[in-house]
Amino acid sequence: MPKTQKSKLSPYPKEVYERNSRIYKVMANSKRLEIMNILKQGEISVKDLTEAVGARLANVSQHLAILRAHRLVKARRYGKVICYSLTDDRIVEPCRIFKDLAYLIR
Repeated sequence: MPKTQKSKLSPYPKEVYERNSRIYKVMANSKRLEIMNILKQGEISVKDLTEAVGARLANVSQHLAILRAHRLVKARRYGKVICYSLTDDRIVEPCRIFKDLAYLIR
């Protein structure tokens, strides 16, 4: 079966599952989830984001680089200050869904 076809039982083509798997791998880090949920509130500077998550600047910058490489966040420069925001606020919905389903996960 070609990669773009879906099976009779699967609601999506295989490529959708493969793409989603790559996104889930990026999101499978608690610090990145926290960063994305903070960014859902709006654009924030790297300095303020670093203080909000309680991590070192180098660590936050690495997480932001990964999120940016996967186009989950975008950056904007204001002089020497770099601010980040989510590319699409819906990206944090899985986090909310899993929080609501926490009773199922031990």
